[in-house]
Amino acid sequence: MKVVIRDDDTSYFTTPDALTAIYTDVWDRAPVCLAVVPFAIGYEQRGIPREHWHSGESFALERNPALVTFLRELIRSGRASIALHGCTHQDFPNGYEFEAALDPDERIRRGRAYLESLLGCRISVFVPPHNALSRRGLAAVSAAGLNVLGSFLSFRPSMRPWEPRTLANWWAVQRYRRATRRSRRDALVYPRVLRYATHAEFGCHSLVPGTTADALIREMTDAERAGGDFCLATHYWEIDAPLKNVMRSVLDAAARQPHVRFVAAEELFA
Repeated sequence: MKVVIRDDDTSYFTTPDALTAIYTDVWDRAPVCLAVVPFAIGYEQRGIPREHWHSGESFALERNPALVTFLRELIRSGRASIALHGCTHQDFPNGYEFEAALDPDERIRRGRAYLESLLGCRISVFVPPHNALSRRGLAAVSAAGLNVLGSFLSFRPSMRPWEPRTLANWWAVQRYRRATRRSRRDALVYPRVLRYATHAEFGCHSLVPGTTADALIREMTDAERAGGDFCLATHYWEIDAPLKNVMRSVLDAAARQPHVRFVAAEELFA
């Protein structure tokens, strides 16, 4: 089983110390997928200074040279890989960026090209801001050939055009639901990659306040029994001592299993 760690919201507002405080004892054994915002526009989030929540100003990542240097070193050493986390991550009056923006194709093109040039890496994974994608947003991601790593049930028939693989993917999710004795009201994250014509999707389990290690380890065990993989998704700015203990417990439980490998997010889709 492949195990992945995903951390969202690295941007101009992030300091190297903030990431190091959380991952200094993690990324030497498990590479972290950092979902990076190329041109951050502030919104209401504890990791962003309050004076920028509604300023509307765009902050390009390069305006934080210490962070850029740090990210380049993480990539070079294999301790982190980079996913595209929207373009600005801004919130619109009628929705989140990849629900409401009128130009999702251009936002993906611009953001991806910028990060690949600035950080010297190839980007093949997209993490939707707030884990929210409209049908149009998903079409833009798919057209760019990016794979989606999201904290939601990957299969949403209403969110995608019909294609030959859609029915097979729907059926695979239903089989897993029955095999794990979940009702339609129960949360479910399918533990295998769902492949479509020009992109693939994989669902992650959220590590947020209130999450318990026991619940995540049960999900990981279910995934392993099904021959699947497991992704743990969180936000560096949200992790306090209790959440870090949960993360540590889950990673330790994974490490004790003989057939588990900690891998970069891109390997999920290989």
